[in-house]
Amino acid sequence: MTVHGFRTQGAFLLSAVREKGVTRWVRLVSEAGAPCVVRHGIAGPVEVRDGHGRRLSYEDTGDGAIGIELRKGESALITAEGDRPDLRIEPVTPNAQAPRWGLPA
Repeated sequence: MTVHGFRTQGAFLLSAVREKGVTRWVRLVSEAGAPCVVRHGIAGPVEVRDGHGRRLSYEDTGDGAIGIELRKGESALITAEGDRPDLRIEPVTPNAQAPRWGLPA
């Protein structure tokens, strides 16, 4: 499953990829500059890096969530510790036919 550029509460753009039922990575981009709390769904220890690959500090807020301070335009990439997943966003092959959403029949 892939989500890309999903606007969330607090003016963040969220992109994420799950493969075989496991969250591989989550990226957040702050549009307004505000603290963010995200429940990332990644099992075990995580790494949080900025858009240049530098580690970002974060707070473990419990229940699988972390808090990150981001200024306007800054981004955070959350991955499993030591994982370097492919960050490409690609189309997902549908698993069944479905009507087009939001378009006239």
